[in-house]
Amino acid sequence: MELISINIESDQSFLHIKLTTEKDVELFWKIDDFTAENLKALTMLGEHHKYRLSFYSSWDSTKNQYISYLTRTFLDQSEKIYFACSEAYVKGLKAIKTDEVNSQILIPPITNSLPIEPKKKKHKKSLQSFAWVCLVFMSVLTIALVANSLLSMAEMNENSKELKKNKTQEIEIPIASLKGKTDSFQKTSIPEQESVIPLVELSENVNFRIQEGNVALTFDDGPSKFTKEITDILKEHDVGGTFFFIGKNVEKHHDSIQYVKSNGYSIGSHSMHHHNFTNLSVEQQEYELLHTNKLIENITQEKITLFRPPYGSKNEITIELMDKTNTKMVLWNADTEDWKSQNANEIVNYVVNSKTSGSIILLHESQAVTEALPRIIEHLKNQGLHIVSLN
Repeated sequence: MELISINIESDQSFLHIKLTTEKDVELFWKIDDFTAENLKALTMLGEHHKYRLSFYSSWDSTKNQYISYLTRTFLDQSEKIYFACSEAYVKGLKAIKTDEVNSQILIPPITNSLPIEPKKKKHKKSLQSFAWVCLVFMSVLTIALVANSLLSMAEMNENSKELKKNKTQEIEIPIASLKGKTDSFQKTSIPEQESVIPLVELSENVNFRIQEGNVALTFDDGPSKFTKEITDILKEHDVGGTFFFIGKNVEKHHDSIQYVKSNGYSIGSHSMHHHNFTNLSVEQQEYELLHTNKLIENITQEKITLFRPPYGSKNEITIELMDKTNTKMVLWNADTEDWKSQNANEIVNYVVNSKTSGSIILLHESQAVTEALPRIIEHLKNQGLHIVSLN
């Protein structure tokens, strides 16, 4: 069973596989996000290697986890790579092996029915004809796109020349208005105005609080449909904020992550699947942290150096991982428990009745938090506090 590609969509993940028995049949296998992410982290599809999925699986009682493996081959070299998988994946393996598949497990990549046998030669010829039509169409489209691109580049070069001429906006101001002595004119430049987000550098490996006079608003469990709205509220009030994103949500909200980054707010990892780290092995903790970092860094093009463990759970393995990866763990000393109440008034009341100077306040991305946030910011400003991002 050859693995051709891994497709992780917003509502369903698929493996594109080729089953080889008497004939080759290509299909999509519906699988869970956990197994799909684990496979994606271990493979470099599209390179020179080939990957074949094994029908083998077992239960690892020490890690409390199902295990399977794939074989990576290149020329005459091969290597077994073991990975953690779900119970659903194991059941799917068994169904495929015993030919008991159904539409809940396998679907064909193009047609709506499950092909048991490959089509006749006549169908193959029609596919070949269709392929030639597609090839001709794509060739014409490519030529058109290249021509359009060249025209666009020429226009960009002309615009670039004009921008260089006008890069600094110059206004003639009478010196008399400045010195009151002459009607001569002098050119002066108007500097660009930038909004500077207050920032606090963390010095400890594990951080529960920050310096007095400052307060940090932190938002867990994104990216989500609320990420952009929260960012806009922070930006509107010229205050800092720090977002801790879960890896499994990253694929669904690329644009939200880029939006946070482009507006200058801090981003950290909140693990891949929100597991309790004290229940994970060294390898599992490393995967949960590093794979999430990689997904985010591919979007932001900046190294992720902040981490918040789910539930605040950590052990010696987690602390050593912070040292090993030069990462700062960000915990909190003010928990609004917003996930319990989902009530904006209760969230605001918690902050109002707390000692907020030097606090790292824990919030989650939700409708209740977006409703409470403007009032929280107003209260903190009235206390004379700097609302900062963390770094």
